Amino acid sequence: MLTQQVNKVLFWTLFRLSLWLKRRSQTEWEKFVLSAVPSEPFRPYRQERGAYKGNKQTSLESLYQQGSTANAVALPSSVVSLPRWAQEIQPFLQNQLSDHTRRAYEADLKQFFLFLEGRISPGELDHLRAEHVILFRKALEEGRLTGTPLAKATVNRKLAVVKSFLSWLKINHVIADNPAQWVKGFPQTQESGLKGFSDEEARKILLLPRLNSKAGALHAAVLHMLLYMGLRKAELMALKMGDLGEERGVPVVKVRGKGHRVRVLPLVPIVRAALDHYFQVNRRDPLQSERFVFTPTKNPLNGVLEKPLGPNAITYIVTHYAKRAGVLQKVSPHSCRATCISNALDKKATHRSVQYLAGWSTPLMIQRYDKRREELKNSAAFLVDYGEKLN
Repeated sequence: MLTQQVNKVLFWTLFRLSLWLKRRSQTEWEKFVLSAVPSEPFRPYRQERGAYKGNKQTSLESLYQQGSTANAVALPSSVVSLPRWAQEIQPFLQNQLSDHTRRAYEADLKQFFLFLEGRISPGELDHLRAEHVILFRKALEEGRLTGTPLAKATVNRKLAVVKSFLSWLKINHVIADNPAQWVKGFPQTQESGLKGFSDEEARKILLLPRLNSKAGALHAAVLHMLLYMGLRKAELMALKMGDLGEERGVPVVKVRGKGHRVRVLPLVPIVRAALDHYFQVNRRDPLQSERFVFTPTKNPLNGVLEKPLGPNAITYIVTHYAKRAGVLQKVSPHSCRATCISNALDKKATHRSVQYLAGWSTPLMIQRYDKRREELKNSAAFLVDYGEKLN
């Protein structure tokens, strides 16, 4: 009887001790990762919905801003003393050229370090081992961090960010070794899950907008730019009137792509006509070079419509007209890009010209985006001939 009471007391003592240790561990990590905005805990990415709403993004004053050497003087005395690795996050993010990349890297790193909660002490990153990164990879794959299993390509991208940051810490002598370098990502497939449109579906989509309305003229111009020029959503949003011009008598558009690379593409007559109609119906002046090409027709910002068309609006335009055209599969603005590239390849465009049209640094992406190739039918095996007769 006495032994049972002792065991019971010991059990509850250990149980309370484990709860205290868990709370303390969580508190320590929240100081470094979420202390700036305790009312808004980290949430994983949410998929975009096809709703015609403005792009609403909130900027959190996070660990990465607190750890910036540029903000060190302005830090209040109540802020915790950040370890060396945390102070390196902001310089690492600022080394990226794109705002979009910086936001994505920040979210991935935040997710990784929150995963480490309770596994290692926040101030002792040298205790990080390869098995921690492997467990992180497994948690992403199974969806335990996001609520839904992630695609292998997404897991690979997040692993790449972690590896890159730990390499940055090693180069800057914050840690002695990068344990993530030994963790393997999933094998890359040459196929992409992205769905494109058939030529008939693309034709139906382009004919659906009502050209006599402001919104319809805008939608038609957006769809023509996506399906004929193969632009990325961010590239379309960033276009300004000054990017439209003429070279050697040919109408052109200057596109700013990834890595701040600029390419000049010809505006084919049907796209030029769609843009001119949009400018006329919406009373846009192409000579105002600093104005965005595509702006909302409603929902002004502080009474002014001169803001770029938001990403959710572009997604809505594509999904809305795809549904009306009878396309049942899940699509996105990137589907238009894949359709444009596939159509160009069908018309025997060279890989070099397609690479430039798409704004890729290498031609390796062409195979992933070519959605209509018939590899068996067009296989080189049919061209091999030794003069042997078939019996």
